[in-house]
Parts: sequence; C-alpha cells; structure tokens
Amino acid sequence: MDNELLSSNKQLHIVTDWNFRHGDQYARHAYLEKYVPEGVYIIWINVSGCIRMEDLDNTFRWYNLTQNYMFIDCTKEVSEIWEIRDKLRKKFKQFNINEDHVYWISSNPKDKKYVKHHIYWEMFLTAVKEMIPDRREPYFPQRVWEKKFICYNGRNRTWRRELYDAIKNKRVYTSPKSWRSGLLLQEFNYNFLYDDKEEVMDANHLWDSFEDVNYVHEFWLVTETGNWDVDPEWGQVFLTEKTFKPIVLKMGFLIAGMTGSLKKLRNLGFKTFSDYWDESYDDMEDWSKRKDALVETMKDIILDDVHVPDEILEYNYNLLKEHNADQELKDTISNLTPI
Repeated sequence: MDNELLSSNKQLHIVTDWNFRHGDQYARHAYLEKYVPEGVYIIWINVSGCIRMEDLDNTFRWYNLTQNYMFIDCTKEVSEIWEIRDKLRKKFKQFNINEDHVYWISSNPKDKKYVKHHIYWEMFLTAVKEMIPDRREPYFPQRVWEKKFICYNGRNRTWRRELYDAIKNKRVYTSPKSWRSGLLLQEFNYNFLYDDKEEVMDANHLWDSFEDVNYVHEFWLVTETGNWDVDPEWGQVFLTEKTFKPIVLKMGFLIAGMTGSLKKLRNLGFKTFSDYWDESYDDMEDWSKRKDALVETMKDIILDDVHVPDEILEYNYNLLKEHNADQELKDTISNLTPI
C-alpha cells in the first residue's frame, strides 16, 4: 500500500504528536522542501517534546520506510542522541529499517561518533532568524532607555530565582562608609511568563512571546535552559532561542548559562562584549562563582554607565539575518538520491 507521503505527493513529511504540538513550534521546516531532489521522500520525526518513543511503533507501521529517508530531529531541549539511540536502533531492526537511510540531527557536533549519519544544526538560531521577516527592524534613534536590563523566562526555575535574588540583594557601595541595596533592582526587570514553582507549568508554547522591549531596555540578561558544566567527552554548550532573541532585537546581553556559552557564540561568528565589560564569568566552571561574577559585571555596567556601540549590535543582527546554521542540513538533503 502506498504510504501517505507518496499518495499526497509530499516530499517532506513532518511527523509529530498532535497532543504535543508545542514541541514542533520552533524552526518552520516547510522551507526545506525546496531542497529535496525529485523522486526523494523524507519522513522528518521530531523527537521527545513532540513524538514519544512509545508512539514510534504506529509511525513505523504507517509509513513504507523502505522507500523513504528518515530524519530524526534531536535539536530540542531534551532530545539527546546518546539517550535514545539504542532504543531507536531496536525499532530499526524490528521494522527492517536500513540505517543507511537514517539521518540524526542535533546541535552537538560530537554526536557524529554515536551514529552512522549525523547532521549538525543550530536549530534555535535558524528559528529566531526566521522571525526577522515578521518583525519591524529596530531603529536606534527612537530609543529612550528607562531601564538597562530586561530578562524574560517561561519558567521560574530555582537557579534563575537565586540569580534574581542575588541581583536584587546586591549591596552597592557608594562611599567607604555607606552602602545602598536595591540599586540593581531599580535597573532590572525580570518577567516570568508563568510565575510558578519549579517547572510546574510548561510555557514552551510561548517561546516567541516577547515585546519589542529594546526601545526602553539596553541589555538583556539571558538565562538559558541550563546552567551546568559541560562534559568534555560528549557534552555540548546548548544555546536556545533565549540567546538569539537580544540579537534580533539589537540589544547588548550577558548569558547566564553553561560554561562556555559566549565562547560558542563567538565560534558561530557573533561578537561579544569583552572590550566593554568583564566576560570572564563565561570561563568559570562553578555555577556559584559564575553567578557572583555575572552580578558583579551587571553592577559595573550600571554604575559605570556602559553602552554598547551600535556597530556591534548591527553586525550581530546582520550575521543572524544571513547565518548559514542550516547549511549542512540543506546540503545533505540536496545530495540525496531516490531510494
């Protein structure tokens, strides 16, 4: 029996669980269809947040997998290839799926050693890049700054709240004999889309819900998904849309995330701000020390009235606009031949 892919003449078919559509919210995959050669058919499986392991039996039974390539998208926040590879390989044997036709996609280049075909893709960079045509471009002369820092998060995780409290309670000395607390709080606006306790509610579907705050806020404090250290053997510095939002808004930023987050961003071609403030926090492996250094840097930016040159903001914005983060993906798809 012809599969749905062939009968509908769709060359790229996205498989996701309709009960978990929010997991398929980020990069719009439809644009990739123009890179699929004639006679080639691809089943794109979004792993984890949108397709669960227990649902794959139905997926594999439904499609004629002998005539289609399979692309397994592990670019989401909780989709680690090393965690699901062995389970999926058992499914491949059960349903006679040829691993030569299976491609694994992740934002961790080290995953190449775990699977036969791996594609590196910074999906969240592409996702924010795709937002540009739908947004008005920031225009610097309109800016009237009321606060220096803004921070948006979907979930009120414990370590984020601890960081906020450290900022709020920071004592700032104004003379050898006096100090004031709360100065940083006056310059800082922290918004949780859901002000809940530790991960009680899921706000992933609000990933692109933020206002054009760049006219009243000069800096964005990025609180990434993770703040842990990276295992040098298999781990990666994981960047999500949170890091790329201030770039699309042409704002300066600090990143509270994994060790080496700024380094990875520079490796992607973007400029950071070590010429204007201390970014040594990015090299600190201990989160407690990294947190304290972040707060100290924020204090220095505020007290020293530091501003970011427009040329760096423009450079990062233009690089994002033209970035080829999905080039390996497009090249792989373009070079496929009919099975």
